[in-house]
Amino acid sequence: MFRIPLIFALSVLSLLPHKAAATGLFECEATERAEWLTEDALSEKLEAQGWSVRRMKEDGGCWEVYGTNLEGLRVEGYFHPITGDAKLIAQRGRILFRAD
Repeated sequence: MFRIPLIFALSVLSLLPHKAAATGLFECEATERAEWLTEDALSEKLEAQGWSVRRMKEDGGCWEVYGTNLEGLRVEGYFHPITGDAKLIAQRGRILFRAD
């Protein structure tokens, strides 16, 4: 009896605009996008520190990097978009490092 109206209501709600949110474990403070390090610049910085970068994307105002760290662990890292400093490093949901 209520199945059709419920399905219709949920369908309509799914079409309404919604605010995009960060999907990751960490959020950086708001900064001017023009001041951010480029993907290439951050990759070079991390590779100089012994990282192997597989993939990188913007998430929560940070650079989110997937790769292998100096210790050989496959990790997910969040880096400050301007300085490139590590803010959070995690492996499969387990936090290995978090900046204060």
